[in-house]
Amino acid sequence: MSDKKDFNLTPGEKEQYKPVTAEITCSHCGKKDTISLRACVNVSLHPEEKQQVLDGSFFMYTCPDCKEKTAVSYPLLYDDMGKALMIYLLPGQTEEALSKLNAQQETWSEDMLKAAKVCTMRAVRSINELAEKIKIADAGLDDRFVELSKAFVFAQFLKQNPGFTAVQVLFERQDDKDGLVIFSKDGKKFWAEFPDGLYDEVVSMFEDRVKNESKTEYELIDANWSMKILSNITNS
Repeated sequence: MSDKKDFNLTPGEKEQYKPVTAEITCSHCGKKDTISLRACVNVSLHPEEKQQVLDGSFFMYTCPDCKEKTAVSYPLLYDDMGKALMIYLLPGQTEEALSKLNAQQETWSEDMLKAAKVCTMRAVRSINELAEKIKIADAGLDDRFVELSKAFVFAQFLKQNPGFTAVQVLFERQDDKDGLVIFSKDGKKFWAEFPDGLYDEVVSMFEDRVKNESKTEYELIDANWSMKILSNITNS
């Protein structure tokens, strides 16, 4: 990633993400409400909002009647200009939704297209996955090699726990140790630590296959992506 930026990372007027309104019904008391949703959170301009995204409070709606709290997941751009990181939350996204999102870049200015070429641009399906990508960037790691590392560690976890069914597997750094938080169907959490040197070994193994390209599109880098990389190696 280049440190030289001869362009402006601040979105122009046509690129501003304006708030949208949405109708919501409280699942507890049935109260209907109209809420305003932010379409973009820029943590370089509003650094206090980063922790709100990480802990999920940014997405929390409180019913004005019964005070029930509900997480509202919706399309949102997370923009960290300092880290040249752009993550688009597309809840339950499909390939079609991702294609439509990338097609919108036809309206971007020259500066924004230049910025995109040096940015890490990712798409995610959930609030938890958004937080995971932020944590990976904060750890100074490449999410592609993290996903491949996750595949090895999770496979070993399943060997040691036959019959286990995971509903979500997320990267986490705890006490300077990298690993996985694995969520079971019954809500329990398990920790599986990366063996020493695993990430560096994965980088060495796959850096020729996972090339750095100057793309200007959001990419979905997840477990399915890593399985494709690994299956291509197995079949080659």
